[in-house]
Amino acid sequence: MPKANNSSALKKEILSVNLLLIGLTLLLTLASTLWLTLRQSQQALENNLMNSAQVIARTPEVAGSLAAGQPSSRLLEFLDESIRQVSDIDVIVVADAAGVQYYYPDHRHIGSVYAGAGGRRVLEGVPSFLSDDEDIEGAERCAFTEVRDSQGRLLGFVAVGIYMRSLSIIILRTLFRFFLIAAAVFGLGFLLSRKLSDKIKNSLLGYEPEAFLQLFYQREDILEALEEGILAIDSNAVVVFVNRAAREMLSIKGNAVGKPLSQAAPRSVLDRILRTAKPEYNVKLNSSGQREILANRMPIYRDKKLIGAVAIFRNRTEMARLAEDLTGVQHMVEAMRAYTHEFMNKLHVILGFLQLHQPERAEEYILEITRVQQQAISVIMRCIQDPSVAALLVGKTSRAAELGIQLKLDGASNLSAEQLLLPSNVYITILGNLIENSIEALNQTPRTPKSILVSIREEARRLFICVEDTGAGMYPGTVRYIFQQGFSTKASGRGSGLALVKEVVDIYQGDLRVESQPGVGTSFFITFSSPLPESGNQRS
Repeated sequence: MPKANNSSALKKEILSVNLLLIGLTLLLTLASTLWLTLRQSQQALENNLMNSAQVIARTPEVAGSLAAGQPSSRLLEFLDESIRQVSDIDVIVVADAAGVQYYYPDHRHIGSVYAGAGGRRVLEGVPSFLSDDEDIEGAERCAFTEVRDSQGRLLGFVAVGIYMRSLSIIILRTLFRFFLIAAAVFGLGFLLSRKLSDKIKNSLLGYEPEAFLQLFYQREDILEALEEGILAIDSNAVVVFVNRAAREMLSIKGNAVGKPLSQAAPRSVLDRILRTAKPEYNVKLNSSGQREILANRMPIYRDKKLIGAVAIFRNRTEMARLAEDLTGVQHMVEAMRAYTHEFMNKLHVILGFLQLHQPERAEEYILEITRVQQQAISVIMRCIQDPSVAALLVGKTSRAAELGIQLKLDGASNLSAEQLLLPSNVYITILGNLIENSIEALNQTPRTPKSILVSIREEARRLFICVEDTGAGMYPGTVRYIFQQGFSTKASGRGSGLALVKEVVDIYQGDLRVESQPGVGTSFFITFSSPLPESGNQRS
């Protein structure tokens, strides 16, 4: 499963989501902060304007000039200096009760009537207020306050203001500062998002989420398909995984994942590994159905810390049966049983002739079976030099004869005793299962003649095995399934022989071909070509 590169979809997705969240957060935060800042700035500005107006109105020079009916030089100097020194003030106006200006920053306008409407409100009796007004120079935000003498007579008013263009500059300056802050935060968020995406990617072992999920499901499917049972718990003895085979062997009902081990599998002692931290191998236990189970229990570590334990269960009974099939022991035993059975039958026939006082017939029978037996054995012994394979063929010949089936070895067959291309047990597994399959097929059909032909030919780095029978044959739809584990056209519980043959052939990189025709018979052709595995040159 390919891993993603640096421009993976996961990284792009994480970056996009994080940047979107950062952008929205910044937008909301900056908008609210900007609104509050501008509002506070406006309030501070207005307070500054009002305080400045009130301070100027209480200045003796202002009241003195208005009372005298003309601006003094001291008033002009004081207000000029105030304009220069006080920040956020563009204009100061001092006017008398008739609105005539005693002071204006541009001295050319001194003596003219104040053009704004705010002055009239003061003269009409409003002592102090803030208002948007417009004078000679343009729109402005002004603070107005009245000027009275010591007797309380209204002498005039003072207006202190700032032009709207100045306010725009202040707003733009504030926006620029916030923009710089937003850019810095956004850049930092981008870097953190990249680090986060890389960390998440590393935690997923470099896989995309979809690929990682597929990998997870594949692991689940593989573990579920195993014939070995697997049971895993965490450090708290809670079941974290159990597959189908383990549920069957331990008789676990329902979903055990997430349940305490004592509840899910009361008979299990897997939690003992959490206390001892020592593995246990080949522990025998009995499951339902009186099956003998072998269990391996092992601790699980991560970063040298015990995080759980796992148990692996194997069906010892099934293992023993497969071992017998693999080594050919079962076939040898069956062959010897058949040979013994047939021998006893022949002894009984000879005994019967003797009891009937027909020694001549007994002698003829002995000579006949000896001739037939020697003929069959002589062909096997002449062509097959390996004792194990020869013994298997002799036993199978006797078993076939017992059932009225003629088993013959092709006279052109050859198998040397030295430098075998395959181990002896491999020959026994292949031939034993194929011949036994043919015997059972012929035994189930009334068709005659019933015969099996076996051919084994060894050449330089090449081996050919053929087993042919005159059984009922198979349809193409049946041939496709005969090598599947558990498939059988016979009684239930069979169906492992041909599957084992296919497994062995695959292990040793051979070629297996089947030809079958209903009403004619079935032929199995197996070929092993160079190079064979090194183990194939060794004797078992």
